[in-house]
Amino acid sequence: MKRLNVVVVLGMLAVLLTDTGTALAASAVNPIQALRRQFVAGRGVLVSETSRTTIKGSKQTYIRRTTGTVGFGKSGVVGYDLTSKMKIIPGLKATLTDEEAEAMRTPIRAVNMGRYTYVQGVRVHGLNWGPMPEGTTWIRFGKNNTHWGSYGQRGDQLVDTLNPARLKSVISKSASFRSGEYRGTLKTPQDLYAGLGPMNPDKYKISFRLFISKEGLPVRLITQYEAMVYVLDPDGNLARKPSTQVVDTRYHHWNAKVKIVAPPASEVVDFDDVPINQPDQGGAAQVLR
Repeated sequence: MKRLNVVVVLGMLAVLLTDTGTALAASAVNPIQALRRQFVAGRGVLVSETSRTTIKGSKQTYIRRTTGTVGFGKSGVVGYDLTSKMKIIPGLKATLTDEEAEAMRTPIRAVNMGRYTYVQGVRVHGLNWGPMPEGTTWIRFGKNNTHWGSYGQRGDQLVDTLNPARLKSVISKSASFRSGEYRGTLKTPQDLYAGLGPMNPDKYKISFRLFISKEGLPVRLITQYEAMVYVLDPDGNLARKPSTQVVDTRYHHWNAKVKIVAPPASEVVDFDDVPINQPDQGGAAQVLR
């Protein structure tokens, strides 16, 4: 199951040659060690993210904002609670019916605890997975089905700088370091999320800017890449279009008290038990309206 990736264009990011090792050495502190020190049960970090998709050949821009918390254990991330919501800008609103605009405004909340992710508000953006059983408002992913999200990422960000191995890889791919900022390009699957193992089947070439605080912790990550998305036209037909995706993720309030709680079992239905009726694009399509 692929989730909608909707992303904010902040301008072109530099695509630079890789000079491994020099950027890490340039930092006054060791970011990997600083991150590991944050791994304490009951603690975590707050996340705020803005993503934008710009469709080539179209004046439409799709904006989504995500906020919430990521929780840590002794070995790393153990869960998250994130809510994403589309921003209906005037140009986009003019192309939508009132019903479609209301559906796009419906927040999507995802709560992850280990192998399971509970999602609420998924019947939006052209997807129709059939009626929910009476009394249920959450769909559970992760038992006999794929994880929620493309490649297991949190929100719309494809690069996991809260994983020490991934953070080290990103820094090693940096071509420059100045004033707490790393810049470079990611090209291999091992640079992305690894919830189900290193994955980058679409072979994205991702330009990045990573900002590190004076304590050595990630505070902001901006990524940009090109991707094919499926756009619904006014007649409801799908058209495959190239797009520019930019995601701006900020991490703040490190060492915050975080408690991730699963929704009541009575309100949850497993994804396998929900009638699915959605455009069949082989599980790889991003669908935008």
